[in-house]
Amino acid sequence: MQFRLMRNFIVVAEELHMHRAAERLNMAQPALSQQIKTLEDRLGVTLFSRANRRLTLTPAGEAFLHKARIAIFMTDQAILDARQTARGEQGVLNLGCVSSAIFDSKLPAALRLLHEKWPAITLSMMTGNVQTLYTGVQSNQLDVAIIRAPLPLLPDDLQSRPFTTEKVVLALPHHHSLAGSSALTLSSVKEEKWITLRDPQGMGLEQYFYDACHSAGIQPNVVQNATDVPTVISLVAAGFGIAMLPVSAKAIRVQNVVFVDILDRLRESELTLVCHRVIRSEVLKKLMNILDHT
Repeated sequence: MQFRLMRNFIVVAEELHMHRAAERLNMAQPALSQQIKTLEDRLGVTLFSRANRRLTLTPAGEAFLHKARIAIFMTDQAILDARQTARGEQGVLNLGCVSSAIFDSKLPAALRLLHEKWPAITLSMMTGNVQTLYTGVQSNQLDVAIIRAPLPLLPDDLQSRPFTTEKVVLALPHHHSLAGSSALTLSSVKEEKWITLRDPQGMGLEQYFYDACHSAGIQPNVVQNATDVPTVISLVAAGFGIAMLPVSAKAIRVQNVVFVDILDRLRESELTLVCHRVIRSEVLKKLMNILDHT
């Protein structure tokens, strides 16, 4: 059934006057009357009573009007949804990130701007280690992942882009003898027990930590691993050891933990954005555009 017939029927049902309905639809009254007759013939029911030169809805017409309005609304909504999705103005952004990326100001700021501009976009977010997120992008479970370098070797269909960099600091229990220091060298804590993130070999913040220790000429005594930054900080607070963390970890307020700058000339820790080389998600294109201009 043509939706045009249903739309015109709704107008006639609202006006209950064929001439006014025709004017509202900007069409000739005989043509509108013929369309209503055609609709009644197709349905096999009488939609309007024309007794005493007055137009009223029959019970069948009232029933049809209710569902016709729903059908037209759903059709209009489907058209709007399709157009907004094609423009990236609505849809789901499947985003993955390492736990440490959540506390860097750039990611929340970008997501806030995305939500302000396109509130119909929803966010599906997961955290994990570098390998888990990398695999999520490969399998199309994720549109994009923000992971910490060093990265695994990327296949040809994936690309990486710099996201942000930040310096690293030491996290010490507040009762530690060096907790009052404004800055420390790695050699001054070479005998300490260390807590690190549990990343796949050669990847992420754990590899960054070992590279930094190697450059300082120390062999760290790692006594504990954790899967995310908040857990690392909790273990530091409990006195299990000290840790090397991105400076954004200071955003996690935990009692009994102090952060101390590192005097060694270390390269900054890098957060990297990984996605498919050919970006099909219009929602992701919106996020990438924001990142390119902030």
